[in-house]
Amino acid sequence: MPRPTFEEIWRRRFIERGRVFDDDAGIAGWTDSGLEARLRHFQRVWPGDEPGARWLDAGCGAGSYTRYLADRGVAPIGLDYSLPSVQKAHARSDGAIPWLVGDATQLPVRQGSMDGVMCFGVMQALAGPEKALLELMSAARPGGQLWVDALNCNALTTLLKRLRARLRGRALGLRYDSPRHLCRLLRESGAEDVRVYWVPILPSALRALQPWVESGPVHWLLSRLPWLASPLSHAFLVSARKRAG
Repeated sequence: MPRPTFEEIWRRRFIERGRVFDDDAGIAGWTDSGLEARLRHFQRVWPGDEPGARWLDAGCGAGSYTRYLADRGVAPIGLDYSLPSVQKAHARSDGAIPWLVGDATQLPVRQGSMDGVMCFGVMQALAGPEKALLELMSAARPGGQLWVDALNCNALTTLLKRLRARLRGRALGLRYDSPRHLCRLLRESGAEDVRVYWVPILPSALRALQPWVESGPVHWLLSRLPWLASPLSHAFLVSARKRAG
């Protein structure tokens, strides 16, 4: 079945980025500071897993998160639909990590075979999150962890981008998600213990202030005041567990 035009455009872009760029951030489509901030936010909230637990990193790009999982003692598999990205991830990683070329909306893994699944930097390049979420949930075993990130449709920066695009008569180049909608979809697909973690990331010009945004007091404040966190957060993380039985 042909891909929606939006998804096909992004598939080709990521393949080209895998060919052209050598750094993890460039392959993933982020700035260095943006990728580093995203990884730190995940490291802050991820509880880890048992040694040797099987994890799937769907949309792994150059393998930044895959290697982090391996360093924490789990057994990850990196998967991406960009062959050049997968090749570069393999070249710069431990030889024990397996890599697959595949699509987050059509995962080439057995149902219920993963102790954990993660999918970062992917939702904004899909026409919608539904199919990918069902695939991720299917891959996880009952009780297994699921982690997804998305760009926040309620962020002030997103609302400004949407306004500028409308005034210019152009479509937004990326898709943005509602945290509430994504959480509802996960629950409907068999998830429980669904949680949202806010990811405030400053523009590159203000990256010197990023440590302040990630400081303990600010993190504490945003975690307790979602009405404040949402407009200030460029992205968000969602964690869940697949219901047992």
